[in-house]
Amino acid sequence: MNTLHSEPTAPAFGRLLQKKLQPDDYMLLVHLFEEISVLALHHLIPEALLFDAFAFDLYWDELREDVLALRAETGNEKFCENFEIAAERAREYRTDRPPKLRWKHGDGPDDPPGGLGVRPPAPEPHDAPAPPAPVGSKET
Repeated sequence: MNTLHSEPTAPAFGRLLQKKLQPDDYMLLVHLFEEISVLALHHLIPEALLFDAFAFDLYWDELREDVLALRAETGNEKFCENFEIAAERAREYRTDRPPKLRWKHGDGPDDPPGGLGVRPPAPEPHDAPAPPAPVGSKET
């Protein structure tokens, strides 16, 4: 994934995230996402890892019109088909898994199990004072 964060794709990827794409960015990014999608669809990259780290469905939404126009212009219906398939799978992944930070805040009783959960207490240091006895106990 270093490819997304180095030249020449890093500036285009940054503009995609800001929704400020320039004309030369579109084809650079769709080809990159097509290549990454091929790896995921052939199980060379775990889909869960890819979809948890990147919003392929949202990237497709931003680039779809340009891909569809180029398909129509060239007659190549296969152009970026793997990216389109991966985007649909990413959309399903996003629907099935709410944001992790929502679980942290505990929005309600319908929250799915899992998430960050309650952090277990840290072990007491060996030289720590004994914790105070509960109010109303025989020790107070």
